[in-house]
Amino acid sequence: MAEEEQEEQEEAPPPPRASGPYRYLLLIIVIMLLETAGAFVFLDWAVPAPEVVEEEAPIEVLAEEKFVPPIFYEELAEMTFSPLDSQGRHLVSTNVALEVDRQPGIDEIILKHTLIWDLCVRTLEGFSIEELRDSERLPVKESLLEAINGELRNGIVTAVYFTDFIMQ
Repeated sequence: MAEEEQEEQEEAPPPPRASGPYRYLLLIIVIMLLETAGAFVFLDWAVPAPEVVEEEAPIEVLAEEKFVPPIFYEELAEMTFSPLDSQGRHLVSTNVALEVDRQPGIDEIILKHTLIWDLCVRTLEGFSIEELRDSERLPVKESLLEAINGELRNGIVTAVYFTDFIMQ
């Protein structure tokens, strides 16, 4: 019996014991996976979610606008008036051309032709000789522009031009 037990012990080799660098490999992998999962959970909790930023619309490439020639209204009759401080000694004779932004403005000026003409004469009579002698006449043009645009509803006069300007 004792011999049989010894034979069985000799026949059955001892269980192989893992040795070397691979002995703890499975344990190391499990620990690293747990650390990674813990770090993910911690960072997900600790770092706030980024704000949702709306994407800016791409800047539209400005198409080259085609040149649209200005629309002029030159049908105002010749205006002859006496300036404010001339006491009848000076006379001014002028023609005015109006630059309008679109066709409905021209149509409205045609309908209100007499009113616009009278408005121009009344406005021009309010200026002194010195203001009318200025070569650029910017205050005069601005005043005419404001008066005419105040009367129009469908269009806008963008500029006023003197085609003839004679002062005696």
